[in-house]
Amino acid sequence: MLASMNPFRYSEPVPVEELIDRDGESELLLARAEEGNNSRVVAPRRFGKTSLLRRVIEDADKAGWATVYVDFFGVLTLTDIAERIERAYSEQLQGKLASWFAGARRRLRPTFHAGGGALPAGIEVALDAQAEPPLLDRLALPRRLHERQGTRTLVVFDEFQDLLAAGDRVDAVIRSEIQHHGDAASYVFAGSHVGMMRELFADRRRAFYGQAAPVELPPLLAEDVATYVASRFERFERDVGQALEPLLALGAGHPQRTMLLAHALFELTPRAGTATEESWQLAYEAVMRQVGDELRAIWSALPTGQRRALTVVAENSAPLYASGRSHGGSRGGAVRSAIRVLEERGEITPDRAARTGYRLTDPLLAAWIVDGRAGTYAGK
Repeated sequence: MLASMNPFRYSEPVPVEELIDRDGESELLLARAEEGNNSRVVAPRRFGKTSLLRRVIEDADKAGWATVYVDFFGVLTLTDIAERIERAYSEQLQGKLASWFAGARRRLRPTFHAGGGALPAGIEVALDAQAEPPLLDRLALPRRLHERQGTRTLVVFDEFQDLLAAGDRVDAVIRSEIQHHGDAASYVFAGSHVGMMRELFADRRRAFYGQAAPVELPPLLAEDVATYVASRFERFERDVGQALEPLLALGAGHPQRTMLLAHALFELTPRAGTATEESWQLAYEAVMRQVGDELRAIWSALPTGQRRALTVVAENSAPLYASGRSHGGSRGGAVRSAIRVLEERGEITPDRAARTGYRLTDPLLAAWIVDGRAGTYAGK
């Protein structure tokens, strides 16, 4: 049974024990927390952010911290934020800390609902003042826990940028409480939208300006990926063979895309067999068919100018602004605008080694464009 099971997981965050490297990032996040400082982690979706956060939480648990992970993906109101925080404490605290929370929970002010359903935007704004006290109650839980139990808390707020949907001043409400936590808690703010996270932490007008040091999440190192993939093929009585090099090249250190490619290759490699160039090509085509609809949706949602910029970055055959200079300042300005938007959305990432100065974050999208699968677009 073991020999036939595919060991490469790509559809959800991997277990901590399956995480490739990230030792340095995890150690840095925990060291900052122990110093009483906060961090922020910004990475595109499916780039291993959640797996890293799980690793940090596990390490903090072992070090004697209370740990709470709150996912703010899709929040719309202050009430929703408060409820997610409360649910996280209820589900994740263990032992005597869970007993403490069971009692402390009874003192929390109830969250506010009007009729139990969704509220029009204008009404929700009017109710913000009523929703703030219950939210502040829940934000104060690490301070109260430290006062009663002497335990420090590591709080991870994931998809933190989605709080902006609940109101423009939500970050100010949150900081008004957690700035007083001192030795009681440290925070990791994580997000997948580069532009919105930059707005929250790098804009002098925002409450969290300068409040959390960044931790970069680079692509995985090729040697670490090679060791991981080859060892799992071997463990399951297979040899990755000649397919390893093109897999590493195409995966480009992207965690989810690399695992997706390895999964497809494993499926096409028989027990006691060796992957070949032919099996690699078959695996590649299978993966491109699998992600085709997803990539087409991304492409179709982009205006023409951003498609052009994305194509130039994917092909990496000429400096990014060469065509802009030849057509005057307006063309160059349009290219810069498109690049800025694509970077803020996380579609491209700065890369000093590239001729354009950028690379596509998703290597499969880059391959899809270079292969001509995007079809014809105006201006190419």
